Amino acid sequence: MLLIDGVKYEEWTPATEDEFEQIVKEHASNIFGEQSIYLDIKPKLKSRSGIGSMPDGYVIVFGEQPHWHIVEVELSSHPLYDHIVPQITRFISGIRNPSTQKDIVDALFNEIDSDEFLRVRLKRAIGTTETYKFLADLISKSPVVTVIIEKHTEQLDEAISALAHSQIKIVEFQTFVREGVGLAVHAHLFEPLHAVLSPPPLSPTQSGDRVETTLQAWHIKYGYIGIPTRKDLFPDSETRLTLVTNIGVVEANFIPRYSRVALRRWFRAHPELKVGDTLIIEPIEPMKRYRLEIA
Repeated sequence: MLLIDGVKYEEWTPATEDEFEQIVKEHASNIFGEQSIYLDIKPKLKSRSGIGSMPDGYVIVFGEQPHWHIVEVELSSHPLYDHIVPQITRFISGIRNPSTQKDIVDALFNEIDSDEFLRVRLKRAIGTTETYKFLADLISKSPVVTVIIEKHTEQLDEAISALAHSQIKIVEFQTFVREGVGLAVHAHLFEPLHAVLSPPPLSPTQSGDRVETTLQAWHIKYGYIGIPTRKDLFPDSETRLTLVTNIGVVEANFIPRYSRVALRRWFRAHPELKVGDTLIIEPIEPMKRYRLEIA
């Protein structure tokens, strides 16, 4: 049981790996960092002999030390040794095959190139380097094999110890739901694979730049927040913003006058919100990072 300010939260386990995989995908930026892209495309990793296996996803991490992850999402209730050892062994054999590496690069490139937001985001990160070349260079390096599981067990440790790969990470990703409420109000507990920085304090000038927005019915229904027009505080073109909230740091696609997408999770954590309530948005780093609070 998890106790937060006197409120009890009970441990909750996804019914299927598919359900768990969707939760992991939703929180990929929290697990792997803001300088990462999670792609749930599934090209098969085949060895030279043709034996292959299909991971649950791939993660590209850019920044000062670009690297990539092969992601395997598991439930502890499954026979981990019998499943993980052959599965990851096939991953390791497959990524050594130049033909498979090219298939992965092609699949990643096509996925990113078909999504304008991902294409622009990666291009900003890698500068003048061609996207395909960046991906080819990246995939030529040995990946981190990351196993994400809802409960870390001795059986998992035994399975991992049998693998001949130097870079294997385990992320225990637990979920707790509010007693008597269920999944509508929940909390996740995990150790991220990146350095978590505390948000800088607001300066006196920034604290005077707070804006307020009043919730409408469609805001609550669709998980959007209306943003007042302030070109000195908010971008004038579509981008991605970071919001520091009481349930953690979330990212949201931003279209001038409206902030959306990732905030659906924030709304689900606040079923008490109603039409007419006021939200306060304060800039931490204008154009990039903000604090979101309920008035």
